[in-house]
Amino acid sequence: MLPATFSPVLSRQDWLAAQVGAHDADSIGCRAPAVPSHEKTRLQRWMSRIFGDNAPMPLSDPRLEAVRRFACATRAGKIPDGALIGELRQRGLDETGLAAIARFAA
Repeated sequence: MLPATFSPVLSRQDWLAAQVGAHDADSIGCRAPAVPSHEKTRLQRWMSRIFGDNAPMPLSDPRLEAVRRFACATRAGKIPDGALIGELRQRGLDETGLAAIARFAA
């Protein structure tokens, strides 16, 4: 049996966010989440009305959104930037959790 340090502590929601990120990478690519309408400029709102806005909606929990972005970048073959990895560590993920998500999304 492996010691407890080898089993990543990821919740069901973390795994679902990783699955969403992997799906996004396959279907629409790793794009920035949609910006709320009140934060857009007048031109951006106008362009969204004409052409539509198919950017992914951000997940409600910042930790899950970071997991989604990490899984998406990993699935797309990109190396996640240091800021994203720092954000994930700040939100409670350690190296084993990041490695588990990377293996899942690869």
